[in-house]
Amino acid sequence: MESPSSFRDFKDNTVQEILKECAEFNSRSQSMMLLLPGAVSELTENLILSSASSVNSNVLDALNIACVVNVAPELPDTPLHRNDVIYHKIAILDSGNSRIYPCFDEAADLIQKVANSGGKTLVYCVAGVSRSASICLAYLMKHQGLTLLDAYNYVKLRRPKIKPNCGFFKQLIEYEKQIFGTNTVKMIFNEFVHMEIPDVYDCDYQFISNCNKKKGNQNGRVITND
Repeated sequence: MESPSSFRDFKDNTVQEILKECAEFNSRSQSMMLLLPGAVSELTENLILSSASSVNSNVLDALNIACVVNVAPELPDTPLHRNDVIYHKIAILDSGNSRIYPCFDEAADLIQKVANSGGKTLVYCVAGVSRSASICLAYLMKHQGLTLLDAYNYVKLRRPKIKPNCGFFKQLIEYEKQIFGTNTVKMIFNEFVHMEIPDVYDCDYQFISNCNKKKGNQNGRVITND
């Protein structure tokens, strides 16, 4: 007959195994949740744009990522548990005064090199909106032959939240001029924000401005009883 202590050991071990399996299941579930639309954005079969919150070793494995480009020096290095994953960190802050232009060629060429070998690259910053989006736009211009306007519209369809800061957009315009000798996007002065913005942003600010004007008119309306 089995002793009480042996039974307790068996019971404790069984409980530990169940808890371990539950933890692994939860980890896998959370990783798969991050793969839902909007969490990571597949731009091409070899290029993925993401925010930092969607990057962990399980997601990298699930997406079969061969290269990671981290465009957020304020964040810790990406947790990689495979030695064969290429890791490239770009030390650029999300400021209109940051000079991201010198990073375009190296990052774009790396993404293409990985693509040529059949691998996928994941590019991310904090939110996947400004810095990482700028790197992806530069890649699409240099190696996919898209104009800046086409590249911006293409990426925005797949990740509507993208919005490189105006300083980065100026540099993307400069980069487009270097590649194609002409420009499809230009900087214009916007009265609502009192600064220069890329013309592709103008309709957004016009909408906000019109909404504010309507709200102001409604608040200032005098109601009388006839």
